[in-house]
Amino acid sequence: METSLLLPSVAQPAKSLNQRNDLHEDRYLELNDSAFCALTDFERESPLTIEADGSIDGALLDMNRFGVHALLVTRQELGGIEQQVVGLITYYEIERKRPNRFSRDSGSSERSNVRVADVMTPWDELALIKYESLQTLTASDLYEMFKGTGLTHLLVIENHGEDAAVARGLLSRAALAKRLKDARNRGSS
Repeated sequence: METSLLLPSVAQPAKSLNQRNDLHEDRYLELNDSAFCALTDFERESPLTIEADGSIDGALLDMNRFGVHALLVTRQELGGIEQQVVGLITYYEIERKRPNRFSRDSGSSERSNVRVADVMTPWDELALIKYESLQTLTASDLYEMFKGTGLTHLLVIENHGEDAAVARGLLSRAALAKRLKDARNRGSS
């Protein structure tokens, strides 16, 4: 049986939020800090979402409005589940820095007709990391993981039963690098 990826109950569509509470966005990270310190934990912060049939322009507007580079992509009533994570869309994908996937899949090269589902990374292709594995990792370990790949985000999941997992959080390469860089600059001043 295929595992489904559920959306946390605190999730909010990005378009419905006026502001977002970033709990420790400004906090510096030291290399030996726990990986948990770099996590956007969906139990404390509402994950930002967009529907799979939404436009990529709408996704980009939401990202710019909240200062983020990724949104969880959801679909209503898929397989009997009320709302399910079906992928992740990043600023990088929208701005076509990756190979142009949407033109061959959707038959359209006009940007205004492109839906989020056309360019997102489907959840079964996402780089995932188990929440429990963060216990043994440091911020430096995460930085090295990102450095050794072309990944921009890691979706953190927590298993719930044999055939379901919940999107527990998100790790961002850019946010991690910025917070580590700031810590290094502060220490050398």
